Amino acid sequence: MSSVDIKNTYASVGEVDVSIPPSALVLKLAVTQRSVRYFIQSVSHGQIIFYGEHTLHHVDGDAALVQRLERIVEKDEALQLAFGAVFIGVNPAYTLLPQGFFLPGADSAGIAMNQTIDSAALDIVFDVDTMLYYKLKSSFPNATLLHLNSSFLNGLPAYLSSDKLFVNLDLQNFDVIRFNESGQLQLMNRYQYQTETDFAYFLLLCCEELKIDREKTELVLLGEVDARSKIYDICYRYFRTTSFISPPANIAFTKSFELFPKHLHFNLYTLSK
Repeated sequence: MSSVDIKNTYASVGEVDVSIPPSALVLKLAVTQRSVRYFIQSVSHGQIIFYGEHTLHHVDGDAALVQRLERIVEKDEALQLAFGAVFIGVNPAYTLLPQGFFLPGADSAGIAMNQTIDSAALDIVFDVDTMLYYKLKSSFPNATLLHLNSSFLNGLPAYLSSDKLFVNLDLQNFDVIRFNESGQLQLMNRYQYQTETDFAYFLLLCCEELKIDREKTELVLLGEVDARSKIYDICYRYFRTTSFISPPANIAFTKSFELFPKHLHFNLYTLSK
């Protein structure tokens, strides 16, 4: 058994109903150096029916990720189905530009991508490693490649029935997303942090710059955070109202997901063009 086989762990929720034709299923796949995770959605039932996650260890660079991804796709039977549609989310550093603007490509570290977000009149500009890009395209020929943060621009304005500030966290970065009362984007920016103090500093700095009233604005959390974490304690301390995001009305989950924290992978199961 090679090191590629033993250096990842797998977890899943739900099951794939074999009575559903694969063409009636949608794969939503996220690929990072920390994990390969995916949801399978039934179009006919309008439900998320399966979640799978390969947690990766000791992945040093995109070349190693490509090697690991190749083995995962070979071994994971769920990923080999002939899906009706495939959306692949990546999560590199990004830049927001007005639609139609392009950054010079001389410093590009790979394939330069411009994803248009019509609802926000913006493009998300990001790079995808060349080897990873072609591996994804060869493994999933009908895939649409997107930035995971596009889910926020497309989906979060629907949650603006009251004044909100959105924060999406992973273990090393967090994104702050803010819309005005008309639903126009004011800020989507990524910050690196190592400690809870770092997190609090950048979050409060955003509030100061945007003149956010923390007594009136609800802080809505997404991603890798729960009510037992120190990050949550900080949020609860500085904001009068702190909550976790709920799934949008047009996405349902099967009963297998009853205890599954729906805020955890919001940007993946809502991923769409």
